[in-house]
Amino acid sequence: MDRLRCGVIGVGWQGGGHLANLQADPRCELTAICDLNEALLAERAAAFGVPHTFTDFRQLIACEAVDAVIVVIPDHLHREPAMAVLEAGKHLLLEKPLAVTVDDAEAIAATARSAPGTFMLNLSNRFMHAFAAGKAALEAGQYGAVKYVWCRLANRLEVPTTRLPWLQHSHLAHWIGIHRLDIARWYIGSEVRRVRAVERRGVLAAQGFDTADFVQATLEFDNGAVVNLEANWILPAGWPSLVDSRFYCLCERGVIDVDRTRSELSMAGESFDLNTPGAGPVHGRAAGFTVEAHRHFVDCCFSGATPLVGAADGLALAKALCAVVESCRLDGEVIELS
Repeated sequence: MDRLRCGVIGVGWQGGGHLANLQADPRCELTAICDLNEALLAERAAAFGVPHTFTDFRQLIACEAVDAVIVVIPDHLHREPAMAVLEAGKHLLLEKPLAVTVDDAEAIAATARSAPGTFMLNLSNRFMHAFAAGKAALEAGQYGAVKYVWCRLANRLEVPTTRLPWLQHSHLAHWIGIHRLDIARWYIGSEVRRVRAVERRGVLAAQGFDTADFVQATLEFDNGAVVNLEANWILPAGWPSLVDSRFYCLCERGVIDVDRTRSELSMAGESFDLNTPGAGPVHGRAAGFTVEAHRHFVDCCFSGATPLVGAADGLALAKALCAVVESCRLDGEVIELS
């Protein structure tokens, strides 16, 4: 295989980024795309020179010009296309989360275990330099075991309202909380045992969206570590970045502190933006954490190596995050995970 022929299912806001990342990798050939929005489909095909377009994901998967598929569709719809790709023997890069129910997550994970193709869950934050450096320091024994993590990830209100209104069918724990819980679990090296969480509604409900405004969860791990996780997606339009991110990791002999508010880059004009780019072109060449995640997936497709984030990770995260959602539903009742 000289080039990896790739298809993308879902070419909207997030999918467009995947198209650009594929086009930037000389080892990849973007051969097919699929979306229900026919006007957008035609626009993307013209912009990226894609020869095959489909409105039915089954047709893209069956296309003989496709070796690998990237699935970038709403969280609650992952099961059917993900399993179809794997059962067809093709490589799969699935946007996080694995699924929003344990049943769906277990079904996808079981299929991935027996499928011949490479499976990777796109938890791209693991490829951010700061998080990767922190993990390397932990693996070198520099700070000892992780004892406690406090982390927050938040989005401006435009994300669940105008950019991705389908998010009301997911949960902010699955959409953004997963990124910080994934880093915490990666650092801790253990599994979640117990969860207690609460959410509150009001701001989004008043705008017609049936979803929580924020969630706060405390997660206890098998090895005794504790994580305090916050997530919200109601930051105002005036917040100086689309994302607010904090990660404070207390270890036996030190601290790893990743704070996006201490940005290297601030820009002001009609508005103020405090957001050092994490991905984008550098001197004309694609760079950044989303690009590195793509390159890692392609590396594994060619070499047969096991990706950094697999189905087992996705399943463990799905179980923990479904417990967060269930605890919220029960107004803070403790949920024990087996």
